[in-house]
Amino acid sequence: MIANYYFWKWADNDLPGKPAEVHAALLRGEKPRALQSFDARPLLKCLGLFAAEGRKRGEEWEWQTQPANSPKQTLFVFATCPAVNASGDRVRRFAAKILPLDLSGYDEPGGHLIPCLPPKLNCFIPGQFPQEAVHDIKADELPVLLRRICPGQPEPWAELWNRKNDAIVAIAEGRRYRVEWAERYQSNPPVHSAKWRARDAKRLAALGGKDDTKALPPAIDPDFLTFADTLSIFQAFLRGVARPTQYCWRKLKRT
Repeated sequence: MIANYYFWKWADNDLPGKPAEVHAALLRGEKPRALQSFDARPLLKCLGLFAAEGRKRGEEWEWQTQPANSPKQTLFVFATCPAVNASGDRVRRFAAKILPLDLSGYDEPGGHLIPCLPPKLNCFIPGQFPQEAVHDIKADELPVLLRRICPGQPEPWAELWNRKNDAIVAIAEGRRYRVEWAERYQSNPPVHSAKWRARDAKRLAALGGKDDTKALPPAIDPDFLTFADTLSIFQAFLRGVARPTQYCWRKLKRT
């Protein structure tokens, strides 16, 4: 499937940058305050490498800078190329080349950020309604957003991403939540992460600190937290602080 992508660079400021609004401003010929000009030559080199490989398979690859003929001071690059899916080998290869460039961008037909590229400030994605992702939220919006996770329904989770491509995920079961905190490194490969799971310290101590809790119901399993605890961890993540120390954090395997 062919997609139209806008590649851009977020400005180094705290102003929000909702992708659809930024895209609309570009179509009007405006320069959004959420963006800054950038040197597009490294991106154009990457696109050239992708295109050389893809055209051998009959893929369509075209792009242009805006302003035209100004790669050193580009506001955005418009590209027509095969769609990057949210998972799989294509997105891993794409991320390995594009993430280190510190760029983001917009999937025009999809109406959302290009998969694996970072938001301006943050992005809250409800698993049951991924098409209703909310960008650049504030702390007072979190309680309502987290309560939208409906246990017992398909994909009962939500995740919050920041500009560094770190993420925190809540998975609902009954009235409790499993919470995982992932830090994503732009190294080789750039999409791996160090991931931890939050554990209730008091319940863990009552169980003697045992690691195997698979047979326990969520009501007493230390891997499942209350709504208040889940909200507290999400708020800490949103503020950009370290993992709260009142919880035990079990490191998980890299993904």
